[in-house]
Amino acid sequence: MKALVLGAGMMGKALAYDLKKSNYEVITADMDNQRTEEVQSLTGCEIIVTDIADEKKVFSLMKDCDVAISAVPYFFNYKLAQTAVEAGCHFCDLGGNNDIVNMELSLDEKARNVLIIPDCGLAPGMTNVIAAVGIQETEAEEVHIRVGGLPQNPRPPLDYTLVFSVHGLLNEYKEPAVVVRKGEIKRVESLTEVEEIDFPPIGILEAFQTSGGTSTLPQTYKGVLEELDYKTIRYKGHCAKMKVLFDVGMCSEDFINVGTCAVKPRDVLSRVLEDVLPHEDKDMVLMRITVRGNEKMKTFEMIDYYDEQVELTAMARTTAFPTSIIAQMMADNTITERGALPPERVVPGRKFMEELRKRNIIIKECDSAT
Repeated sequence: MKALVLGAGMMGKALAYDLKKSNYEVITADMDNQRTEEVQSLTGCEIIVTDIADEKKVFSLMKDCDVAISAVPYFFNYKLAQTAVEAGCHFCDLGGNNDIVNMELSLDEKARNVLIIPDCGLAPGMTNVIAAVGIQETEAEEVHIRVGGLPQNPRPPLDYTLVFSVHGLLNEYKEPAVVVRKGEIKRVESLTEVEEIDFPPIGILEAFQTSGGTSTLPQTYKGVLEELDYKTIRYKGHCAKMKVLFDVGMCSEDFINVGTCAVKPRDVLSRVLEDVLPHEDKDMVLMRITVRGNEKMKTFEMIDYYDEQVELTAMARTTAFPTSIIAQMMADNTITERGALPPERVVPGRKFMEELRKRNIIIKECDSAT
C-alpha cells in the first residue's frame, strides 16, 4: 500500500512515522526542505519538495497512491479533497473548520469510486469515533466531550505550548461552537462558559467552548441526542487572557494602517504567538468523553504524554496516529463505503480503539448507572 502525506510539520512527521511502522510505502510532500529532511531522517520515507497549492503536481502524486492524508492547514483541504476525487485516491485530513468540512462532505455524489473522510485527528476525529461507540452502547441522550493539549510544565503568561498550527488554534478560539441543547442545534460564542474540571493526577483545570470540536456530530445524531457539547481543556486562567486579546480586536481580519503598512491584526497575533509560545516543551493530551443514557453512563478517559524515545509530542501522537489508522482502514478496505462521510458514520469504533492501544494510546472506560 502507498500513502501520500501532504505536509511535513509536526503532524505530517508523525503520520509518516506511523505509516512506515505499518509497512506502508510513504511519500511526504512539503515546500519546506528542512521539514521534509527531518521527516526523512526519522522515517526513511520518500520526500518531495513541492508547493501543496500546485494542483497539477498534487494530482500526479495522488494518482499513484492508495490514500492521501492532509496535514496542512485546514483551508487547503477542500481543494485537496476535490483533487483526490479527480485522481481516484482515498483522502482524509485533520479537519479544523466546520465550513470546510461541510464543503468536503458536499463531494459525496462525485466521490463514487473513492472515500473522503474529513476530521480524522484528535478532536474532531478520535472523539467522534469513541463518542459513536458510547452512543451505540448506551442509547445515549447526552454527550459531553472535554479535550486539551497542555504543557507538562506550564510557563506564564498563557501556560500553553504550541503543539499544532497557530492558524487552527486561533480558528478554534474565534469561530462559534456548535452544540445541541434540548434537542436543538445551537451556536454559542467560543471562549465562553468556562467550567472547572478535575482531571487526576493533573489537578483542577478549566474547560471552555471552542469551535470545531463537535464538527459533524450534531447533524449525525440530530433527533437522537438531547445534549451535546465540546470544550477545550486548559490551565486555569488561560481563557480569560485569550478573550482579552480577542475582545480588543487582535483576531480581526480587517486591515488596519500601522505607519505606512496595512496589516491584519490576526496576522500579527499569529506571528507573535508563533514567536513567544514555547514549541519544544514536553506536552500531554487529556480527553474525557461522558456519554449518558436513560439507565447507563459510559466515561472514556485518556492521558497521553510526549514520547521521549521518538521525540513525538502527545498532540502529534493523538492527532496523527488516529488519522493514520483511518487512512489505513480506507486503503485496505476495512472501510468499504464510498463517498464523502464523517468518521462517526463509517469507522469501526472498537477496532479503531484496538489499533490505538497497539500504539500505546490507552482509552480507559468506566460504566455506571445513571
